[in-house]
Amino acid sequence: MTTRIKPAVWFWILSVILLLWNLIGLTAFLTEAFAPELVTQAYDEKQMELYNARPGWYLFNFGLAVFTGTLSCVLLLARRKFAVTLAVVSLVSIMISSVYTYSSGELDAVGMSEQTLFYMVLLMDVVLVLFAVHASRKRWIV
Repeated sequence: MTTRIKPAVWFWILSVILLLWNLIGLTAFLTEAFAPELVTQAYDEKQMELYNARPGWYLFNFGLAVFTGTLSCVLLLARRKFAVTLAVVSLVSIMISSVYTYSSGELDAVGMSEQTLFYMVLLMDVVLVLFAVHASRKRWIV
């Protein structure tokens, strides 16, 4: 049996920050899934064309990324090692969506704040994966 080691205070702080970040992503997904008019109301013609051209799997993949990322953060707070697996699934999902977003030209059709958010999502999920792996190696989660 693997014993847990008491995590550093920053473990709890970063876990909560990552959970809050993922809850924001979950809210964005639920808004897009159930009230897409709220997401698209400020879109111009080009953005609407790109939005409507998204394949069916895109929204599913978005949901997979945010649900696994959020659950990963909850499991980090519960100190469960399965958080690592879910963080990796979330990152893979985000990378798939990101490749589509980049290759479809969607990134060129949005402003600087949306582009910054695009890269922040990638960065925060990489941080989540690295943090979960680090916590596992330190035996803060088992």
